[in-house]
Amino acid sequence: MRTRAFVLLVLAAAPAWAQSAPGETPKQEPIVRASDAAILGVALAGSALLMKYDVRITAWKGYAPFQNSSRVRNTFNTAAFLGGPGSIAIDAALWGAGRIAKNKDLATDGETALEAAALSGAVTFLLKGAIGRARPLVDSTRADNFSFGRGFSAGFDYQSFPSGHTTAAFALATAVTMRLAERKSPSVAWAAPVLFGVATLTDIARVYTHHHWATDCLMGAAIGTVGGFAAARWHERHP
Repeated sequence: MRTRAFVLLVLAAAPAWAQSAPGETPKQEPIVRASDAAILGVALAGSALLMKYDVRITAWKGYAPFQNSSRVRNTFNTAAFLGGPGSIAIDAALWGAGRIAKNKDLATDGETALEAAALSGAVTFLLKGAIGRARPLVDSTRADNFSFGRGFSAGFDYQSFPSGHTTAAFALATAVTMRLAERKSPSVAWAAPVLFGVATLTDIARVYTHHHWATDCLMGAAIGTVGGFAAARWHERHP
C-alpha cells in the first residue's frame, strides 16, 4: 500500500516537466519548470526514505521538556495557526491593503500568495483524499497506514499526507519572497527569513500536535514551494 501511495505522488509531480504551450514564444521559460520537478522529486524520495523514522520522530512530543512547557506548546500552537488559516488571512490582508492603498505591488503580492495557496492547496487536497494516510493521532505506531481513496470517504483522520498547513505556509513564504526579489525590494532581506522561519515552525508544530508525520510536512513544504514559484512566475510574465 505504501508503494501505491508514493506512485500517486510521482504521477502528481509529472506535470512539472511540461513545456510551454504550443503558441508561446519559444524563448520563454515555462511557468512550471524542471527545477520544480526536482524539488518534488527530492521531497518524494526523501519521504520514502524518512518514512521508517516517522514513528520515532513523532515520539519526541512525549518527552517531558516538550510536554510540560506551556511556552513550547503556545509557540507551536501559534505557529500552526499562522501557517494554516492564518497564512490565508495574511494573503488576503496583503491583497486588501494593497487595493485600499492603491499600491499595485502590495496587492499583487497578496494576489500571488492567494493563487499559490489555491494551486498548491488543490494538489494537496487531491493527494490527501487519494492516498488516505492515517494521522498519527489515530495510531502513532503505524506510519505506513495507507488506503487508496480513504481520505475522501473517511475524512479528516485519514487525510494526513501531505500536510495542508505546511503547504499553505510555504506557498505564502515562497510567493512573497519571489515577488520581493523580483522587484529588488530591500525588505526581502528580513522578510524571507521571517516567512520561511514561520513556515518551518508550522512544519514542526504539525508533528508536535500529532496531526501529521514528518514526511507529510516534508512533502507539503515541497508542494507549497512549487506552487509559490509557479504563481510568482505567472505574475512576472503577466504584470
